[in-house]
Order: sequence, then structure tokens, then C-alpha cells
Amino acid sequence: MTQFVVSARKYRPTTFKDVISQSHITTTLKNAIATKQLAHAFLFCGPRGVGKTTCARILAKAINCLQITAAVEPCNHCANCLSLSSNRALDVYELDAASHNSVEDMRDLVSQVRYVPQAGKYKIYIIDEVHMLSNAAFNALLKTLEEPPSYAIFILATTERHKVLATILSRCQIFNFNRIKLEDIVTQLKTIASQASIGYEESALQLIAQKAEGAMRDALSMFDLITASAGIGGTITYTNTRDHLQILDYDYYFKCTEACLTGNISAVLSLYDTVLRKGFNGHHFIVGLGEHLRNVLVCKDSATLPLLAVTDNIRPRYAEYATRCTMPFLLKALTRLNQCDIGYKSSQHQRLHVELALIELATAHLSIPESTIDPLPKSDHSQEAVIAKSRSADSARSSVTRLPQSKHTLDDMAVRPVTSTQQPETIAIPNLASLKASLAAKKKSNTTDLKKKIENGCDWKEAISEEIIQAFLADYRQQLKNNGCIAAYHLMSQPIKIEGSVVTISLINPVQAELLQSLKEELLPIIRKKLNHPTMNVQGILVNQIVPEKPYTDQEKLRCLSKKNGAIALLQERFMLEVAY
Repeated sequence: MTQFVVSARKYRPTTFKDVISQSHITTTLKNAIATKQLAHAFLFCGPRGVGKTTCARILAKAINCLQITAAVEPCNHCANCLSLSSNRALDVYELDAASHNSVEDMRDLVSQVRYVPQAGKYKIYIIDEVHMLSNAAFNALLKTLEEPPSYAIFILATTERHKVLATILSRCQIFNFNRIKLEDIVTQLKTIASQASIGYEESALQLIAQKAEGAMRDALSMFDLITASAGIGGTITYTNTRDHLQILDYDYYFKCTEACLTGNISAVLSLYDTVLRKGFNGHHFIVGLGEHLRNVLVCKDSATLPLLAVTDNIRPRYAEYATRCTMPFLLKALTRLNQCDIGYKSSQHQRLHVELALIELATAHLSIPESTIDPLPKSDHSQEAVIAKSRSADSARSSVTRLPQSKHTLDDMAVRPVTSTQQPETIAIPNLASLKASLAAKKKSNTTDLKKKIENGCDWKEAISEEIIQAFLADYRQQLKNNGCIAAYHLMSQPIKIEGSVVTISLINPVQAELLQSLKEELLPIIRKKLNHPTMNVQGILVNQIVPEKPYTDQEKLRCLSKKNGAIALLQERFMLEVAY
């Protein structure tokens, strides 16, 4: 019985042309060999499983090949090529720096460099995971790496370039490996499946490639797993691949998106319960849903469509939902999911933490508009009337949003009168509590008058006062804050200027300008209707934010204090005081 060899080793490239998605590196190496301009040290950097060690072995084989081809490829037939393929090459040394990272290991390696090669032209040292070397080991290698013998070549490989000393980097030619493209991984898996006579569904191979995240070795390991589960003569199917790789199917995310668009909270919660019952983690679901909505977002513009890394059979569904989901909904949903992701691990009730986020997503499509800004009562301001109005409003909204009837909007709570106890007539001088109550009642009355003006509308031919605009924007800001739109809340808190029917908001950066543009789709219809001003418009203007200069040195601090208090400057002058260093 022949011994089984995993696909990552069995189908490892043996020539430069077999290396996929790294043509910029293989072409450079072949040209260097052809022109005999080989550097004495190379550093291969990049993610795991993209071909760093493989390229190092092919380079070593090509350098010492006795019958190199016209295409500058190793022949794989001569004695040197065969010895390297079977790990018997005397002139090629491979060292795992993860397990040989001490200074003694480097000294042993340096001591071997002085011996000339025995079978080939060069002695080649391949040091994998070189970032694991200690500082002392790096320093022991420095001199030899800078001025090695003419027959010695060092090839270093690492997944974490930032951990390699700058003195090592400056002595090497650095090659940066890319993640392997999704379509290249699928093509390679098709080739291997055809060679092994294994049936497959293309969507299953695309799912494996997507899960591999640009690492060919990971893709081949998953390919072996799915092949073993399919059995002899079996077929690699999409369903089997999805179950073995524990991937949440796209259907879950599309169903969740559909429920959010229709405001069906019960469907969202039931779907999340199903996900948990199938053994998936809530955090995994939130991250996956964020990735799903991000894919919907990039489908809204043809310029970002290449960023969509999904299987071909799913692309039409993403295109469909991209037309149904509005940009404000996607931005609010992604912001809320990001907040949920950040706070998931610190939450004491993780299921409730996720469910609250999903409920907010199911109501995010309603935005803030007029349905949530209720008019003030015109005549009856009694507490019973306000409560009755609140209940009727909740009842009307529940038929659309399916929210519990106990949920009230901001304005419902804002119009509730502040009850204060009447002071006895025997008290002639009001105390502090009564003064506060009187001021609060006066402020409430002013707010009520402004809201009545907003409710009754203004003549659009007349200019609208800044107080009315500020009162409207105050409610709008509070709604944004309650809905978790913190960036929009800070945007609407910026200073405004009224010129005729145009409200100009001062913006401090281009990000706020883009956010205001997206908010105008829902803000303009509301403000025009509430203020009865069909020509009302909102625009933004960028202003430079003045940041006060803060004192840094002791001398600057002294000058700052002297400006604030002249006595300090006088004391310094009379006693000839100086700042000590």
C-alpha cells in the first residue's frame, strides 16, 4: 500500500512556471539567474501558504542545476536537482529558525560557510521563519550576511517582516509575496481534481478558495479533508463542503437582510436562534453579517464591484439586494454591527447583546423621518391626554414596525409636562427648588411655543428664524443619538447659519461632507414638510478647525502662565529667575 502524501506536498511546484500569482517574483529571479546578477542574500516576505519556501527551493535548484533549460527553469533530471527534490543535497541547508533561534545555532551555521560547495556552484542556506531568531542570533549572522564568500547565498523567509532587524533588511534583496487570487486557487484546485479523477461542483471549490483567504496550502488542506469525506468515487459538493468547513450559508445572511428590510423583528430573532442551535458562535454570526452587508455595499457601485470576493452563483443575489438596500441603511447597519463586534467579548449577556443589535437593524430602514417626529398636542396638555396620545401613536407604529407598544419616541417623552408641587401661600420668599421649577417651566413653555410654530408651519415666503431651525434640529439630533448614529449626531451639532431658505452647516472635514450628503436624502423632505417651506435647503461648508497651541517645554509653560498672571512675570523679572534644566 502506497503511503498517502498530502496535496500540499504532492502538488508543490517544482519550477517557476508552476508558481501561481507570483509572476512579479519568478520573472525577477529568472532574469537574475540568466544575467548572472544573483544577490548574496534574499528575503522572501508574505502571508502563510503563498509559496515563499517553495520559491526558495526552486531558486536553489535552478542555481545549481547542471542542465538548466532555455526558459531558465531547473531540469529536475540532473543529479543536483534530484538530490534536492529528495532532501539529500549536500550544498543546500534548510534551517527552521523557530526551533533553532539561539546564538549558538547561528554560530554553527556561520562556521560551515567557510567550506566550499561539493557538488554545485553555490552553497545555499534557506532560513525559514527568520523573524523568530533572537537579537543575539541576528547579530551573529550580520557580518557573514553582509560579506559572505562568493559561493554562499542566503535565502531568508518570514511571515512577519516588521520583526526582522533593520540591519538584516538592509543587507537583503526583499521580495514581497502577494496573497493568491481567488480565481487562481479555484483553477489550481480544478487541475488537481482532474488529475486525481475527483468529481466536484465548482461552487464547492470556490467556497474552499474563499475560506483559504489567499493561502494555497490552506486550500489544499481543506481540499484533502473534503475529498476524504466524499469517499472513493465521490463528488465534492457545495453542501458537504459548507458543513465540514462550518461556514454559515449565504441563505442565513440573505434571510436576515430580508427580515431587516421588512422590519420583521420576530423573524430576525428566530433566525439567530436557529444559528445558535446549529452550534455557531454569536460573534461569528455578527462578523459574517457585517461582511455580508459590506458585500452588498460594494455592489452598489460598478467601481467597487471587483472588491466582491464571492462565488459566481451568489453574485446575482448580491446585485439584487444592492438595489433594494439604501445607502443610509447600509451605513447605519455596518456601524451598529461594528459596535456589536467591539463590545461582544466584554458583554455579560452576549446573546442579548447580539439580539439588541439585530432589533436595531430591523428598524434601521425606518430611519428617523416624519413617522417618528410626532406633532405636539394643540389644546389638551394634561398627562392623561399625553399618555393616551402616546399609546395611540405606539399602536399605529406597531402595525408597521412590529415594535412593542411600550416603546415611545423622543417627542412623546419630551412633551410630558413637568409636574411641580405648589408652594404654600404662607411662604413669601421662594426657595431654590421653586426657582428651578419656575425656570424649567419657562424653558418648557418656550420650547412648546417653538414646537407649535414648527407644527403649524411657517409661511415659506417669509424667512425662517434660527430658533425654529435650532428647535427642529435639536429633536433630529436626539433621534440620531437614540438610533446609534453618533457620527451624524456630532455632524448636526455643528454651528449653522440661516440665509433665506438655506441652512448652512459648518463642517470640519470631508468625511462630514460625505455624511451630510447621505443624510440630506431623508432630512430635506422632513424639514420642508414640518416647516411648510418647499424651497428649504441644507448645505455644508468646510471650515478650518482652530486647534489651540499647547505649551510643551518648561519655557513655553512659563510664558503661558505669565500671560495669564502678570504677577508671575513680575516675580521672574525682579528676582531674575530662570527655568532650571
